[in-house]
Amino acid sequence: MAYGVTLPLLPGLVERAGVGSAADVDSHTGWITGVYTLALFLFAPAWGALADRIDRRWVLAAGLAGSSTALWALTLPLSMRGLYAARAIAGLTSAAVLPAVFAYIVTASAPPRLQRRFAWIASATALGFLLGPALGDGLAAPIRAVGGNGAFATLPLDVVAVVGVLAAAGVLKLPPNQAMLPAPGGAVSGDERRIARSLLLTAVVVLAITVAEVGVTLAARRAPAAGTLPVSAYFALCSGVMIAVQFWALPRLERRLGEPRLVVAALLVLSTGLGLLAVPNGGFVTAVAFVLAAAGIGVLIPSLAVRISSAAGARQGWAMGRQAAAANLGQAVGAAATGSLFALAPPLPFLIAGGLTALAAGAAAWKGAARRTP
Repeated sequence: MAYGVTLPLLPGLVERAGVGSAADVDSHTGWITGVYTLALFLFAPAWGALADRIDRRWVLAAGLAGSSTALWALTLPLSMRGLYAARAIAGLTSAAVLPAVFAYIVTASAPPRLQRRFAWIASATALGFLLGPALGDGLAAPIRAVGGNGAFATLPLDVVAVVGVLAAAGVLKLPPNQAMLPAPGGAVSGDERRIARSLLLTAVVVLAITVAEVGVTLAARRAPAAGTLPVSAYFALCSGVMIAVQFWALPRLERRLGEPRLVVAALLVLSTGLGLLAVPNGGFVTAVAFVLAAAGIGVLIPSLAVRISSAAGARQGWAMGRQAAAANLGQAVGAAATGSLFALAPPLPFLIAGGLTALAAGAAAWKGAARRTP
């Protein structure tokens, strides 16, 4: 929510900082968002490593409180340098949350329940991405209408910042959660190669869904097709399907197919959805494409997290921080590449991302077959 609530408000914040032209506003909005993502990428592993050394509640509380403070800073009359600094600090502190959450859940859960609880984390993240922009638009629009063109509404930032502070306080009421120490002379990490492969798959998967989201947004702005739903409706559909898959379908599919086959199938479903997005149709076809992509993502994010956790040994926070960094790297590369490729030919980013995901499915299937061969 703390990330998503800023998305509809950032252009107004940039204008308030003194940037006049529309092109400059767009440029600074993109770069400020990139600074936030870069900070997540750089600092998530370090926060995860810290969560392996101290009580994870303190890492979580620091991340939530720091993110809330950075949101409140945006309500002040900041210069452009101040905006960049506030978003960099927001990224630095927000980077603590997911690694510490995943590591906490690993230590507090029995192994058979890990897949389901990781799915809950992914669902909570999807819900936050859905609610954040909705709050940003929904709370700010009426205030802007009353205040006129000279007023800028920062109430959504205040609301989410208060929620973050309350969450930070609530985290400290949880039972203590310390890292599992390895036995003397024991291995710190069980399977670094497995972790590396899962990190690469994570980057590819997040790149793919980023291409879908950014590409559809660009397509809607360039040439809105008759009968096409608003972009926000596709994003809401994506979040809803992900949550449904993670809460209901994932446990059943995992029992029926087994984890290796399920990952391969989910990659192929995601690839099919991306291929359909290359069809310049809009409306029903685009909705079906988003359903397929979201179903694949809903399976892959928690499944890959479980793979990484099972191979991480005692260094759960460090491993989960690396997964968060891989996801942010995929998001950054996907967003940057989509803009450039879309300018060459609108279907190109979808086709390339779909092909890359299909290759990842083939590699995962081959690796699984090699493991089963005596």
